[in-house]
Amino acid sequence: MTPSDVYEERYGPNPKTILVIAGSLLFTAAMLLLPLDALTRILGLALFGVGGVIMAIGTFSRKVALRVDDTGITLGGSPLRHAATTVHVPWAEVQAVVLWRQKTAHNLPWIGVLRPHDAPPMRGTPTGPAGKLMAGFGYAVSGAPDPRLIAAGRAINGWRLDLDRLAAAIHHHAPGVEVRDLR
Repeated sequence: MTPSDVYEERYGPNPKTILVIAGSLLFTAAMLLLPLDALTRILGLALFGVGGVIMAIGTFSRKVALRVDDTGITLGGSPLRHAATTVHVPWAEVQAVVLWRQKTAHNLPWIGVLRPHDAPPMRGTPTGPAGKLMAGFGYAVSGAPDPRLIAAGRAINGWRLDLDRLAAAIHHHAPGVEVRDLR
């Protein structure tokens, strides 16, 4: 396998994440400098200060967000719990790769791997009643066109997707797998 056969994207800065980090920094400074009551100051620092730090850590972590190679598709997890929330879908379980937009979040783009109905649960997916409830909630909020996309789906947030390179890598490794762009 040559490097050109692999398509990989990593978390990194883009205009949206830089704007959020800068806004968090500005609001954190305001929480420290303006005459505010203690509760407002504490809540503001927790929201903007901690939130900005978390966004910065994720943005500059350079951890894998998406990888397509000869073994399958890897969807990177949350930058703060990357190893625990990253999933890998082997080619034998990939029916299609689907792109869609989450209408409730200003058209946030998503990518998901459509797996067979009888595929085993993804690692780390809760299978009890609470897990099914959370999956249903995730399905409703994400706007996914199929509920199977939730366990192996990620928002394209904090990284960029090159559709041409993605399609070329999928075609190279699994010519029968369709890329459905529903955006």
